[in-house]
Amino acid sequence: MTREEQIADELKEEMAALNRRIERLNKWKESGYEEPCQEHNWEHLELHENLGSHPTVHYLRYKCHRCGMTMEQQAVVEQETLFDEWLEYRENKGDEEE
Repeated sequence: MTREEQIADELKEEMAALNRRIERLNKWKESGYEEPCQEHNWEHLELHENLGSHPTVHYLRYKCHRCGMTMEQQAVVEQETLFDEWLEYRENKGDEEE
């Protein structure tokens, strides 16, 4: 690769990076988001579990729809309790099968 080709490739990469920044700026303008809130109105977005770790770690993601900030919380499961709200309809009424 010649020096001129190398410069041309670098300029293309810079232009692509600038285009991505312009697209992101336009998304910001379209979003209508304001400055960060003093007190956010968090709405739950998603939950991810890290099943490979012990104890299990849950990652909870929230978003403030007024200003666009996101928050991630990590929660460690200390105890689980199972409830069967449909027990009365099950044939074995929760007994283990023999």
